[in-house]
Amino acid sequence: MSRDQFIKMRGAWDTRHWITVPGLSHEADGLQLEQSLVALEGVQGVQLVAGKRRIRVTYDQTRVDFQQILERMESIGFPASDSWWSLRKAAWFQYLDRNARENANAPEPPCCSNPKGISTGRKQKK
Repeated sequence: MSRDQFIKMRGAWDTRHWITVPGLSHEADGLQLEQSLVALEGVQGVQLVAGKRRIRVTYDQTRVDFQQILERMESIGFPASDSWWSLRKAAWFQYLDRNARENANAPEPPCCSNPKGISTGRKQKK
């Protein structure tokens, strides 16, 4: 899927990330990995690049997070790379997912045309 196709069809909380998988050596491994990840609720697609031992996972951040994807990969025998850079990216992606989930579930903020909640905690003067 190209970048333009992704932008046209994605939801507000959809994201996609590249993951290096050292154990991904041929197409059959990739298909097994793809089937397992797509079975997770919220994962919308997996793009394989077997020659470079990488996958690109597209998912909804409000339904699944990066850590759950990594755990599923490890449980079927295809752990992600544990290089310094991969671990830093994984921590950042997990932070982004947690932040997106919190924002998606946050109450609607007050607005100038809808001031509910602005004066909560203050007493009204008469």
